[in-house]
Amino acid sequence: MRRARSGLFLVLLAALVGVIAAPASAQSFRGGPTGFLDRLFGREREVAPPADIPDVAPRAGRQPQAGQNPGQAPRKKAPAQPSEPPYAVLDVQPKNADAKRVLVVGDFIAGGLAWGLDQAFADEPRVEILDRTEGSSGFVRDDHYDWAATLPELLSTEKPDMIVVMIGTNDRQQFRTADGRFAPRSEEWQKLYQQRVDRFLLALQSYGKPVYWVGEPPMQSADSAADMAYLNTLFKARSEAVGASFVDIWDGFASEDGKFVSRGPDVDGQMRQLRSGDGINFTKAGRRKLAFYVEREIRQDAGLGSGASTATMLNPNQTTEIGPDGKSRVVGPIVSLTDPPPGAADAALAGGEPTAAASTTGVAYSLTVKGDAPPAPPGRADDFAWKAPRSDEEAAATRKSVVDGIVILPAAAPAQ
Repeated sequence: MRRARSGLFLVLLAALVGVIAAPASAQSFRGGPTGFLDRLFGREREVAPPADIPDVAPRAGRQPQAGQNPGQAPRKKAPAQPSEPPYAVLDVQPKNADAKRVLVVGDFIAGGLAWGLDQAFADEPRVEILDRTEGSSGFVRDDHYDWAATLPELLSTEKPDMIVVMIGTNDRQQFRTADGRFAPRSEEWQKLYQQRVDRFLLALQSYGKPVYWVGEPPMQSADSAADMAYLNTLFKARSEAVGASFVDIWDGFASEDGKFVSRGPDVDGQMRQLRSGDGINFTKAGRRKLAFYVEREIRQDAGLGSGASTATMLNPNQTTEIGPDGKSRVVGPIVSLTDPPPGAADAALAGGEPTAAASTTGVAYSLTVKGDAPPAPPGRADDFAWKAPRSDEEAAATRKSVVDGIVILPAAAPAQ
């Protein structure tokens, strides 16, 4: 009996070991893992699906892109920025050896200004534009680029005849000093900013050449535009204090009420896109117009006269003269000191028929010269002349009565 039990135990143990050692591929998905009782007694036969139901292929999902998690939603592509309108770019002609050298310094807006000036003087061999701008520069972050420290060496190397400055767009940020941080346009911020502007201007003043400080344009953001207007006030006061010329360009890129506009007339008077889609930068047409305001100053100081883009309509009674310094200026009408004085307004022309003196007693004279209206006819609605009251006899003489529909007139006065 014990042997029988031991044999049965060994059989069961062998079966159990076989179940454990069975590969995972032998396990059924529908019924779960194969158990000992299933092996011993068998399993229920699986029923095949009906033949009339077609197999539907699984819906193909979108393959994830490289570097994207399978459960992550696909990234949307940013809309493409509209391309800049076409603009005819001129080839810059070679310059003379003794050409006037114009140095442009400042931030990325100044870089666009330098491009516009290069186009303005593309056909002028007597003027050479030197673009030495630093796009990310400003006066707040002098740890990135310190204009006051690098400007003297730059002037000594380039030896410009004129300097154009346009800077400030990157300065809408707080000062970080050992004493703390100061928000833009705060009292301490303005004090520090003005000190750095003055250091910059001192280096330019020591060089002794004409300086044109170009103001900031309006921006699309209302806060940015307000900050640029604030900086323009500071730049104008500080630059003019040391003899530099401040060039205000605000109205050239603003509406009638001083707000930002993206379109406007170019240097040829044609309506064009002047500002980029970001509301900060300029298109090629805008950069050329930006340079227009400085071009006039450069031509005047260089003694080149007005170019085609700077020509303005003159009063026919005015004329232009060239002074001893070589600069052109508009003067008023020329009046001869030897010509006879012009006659009075009522003087007769030479050889004309004499005319009778105008009447001073007529109605027309009283109305047009004196401003007196003629009297209204008696009894009219506008007759406000005072009349003396009538006596009782006059009133009785003109009184009439009606009796039984018959009008009884007053008796006539007896003949005297």
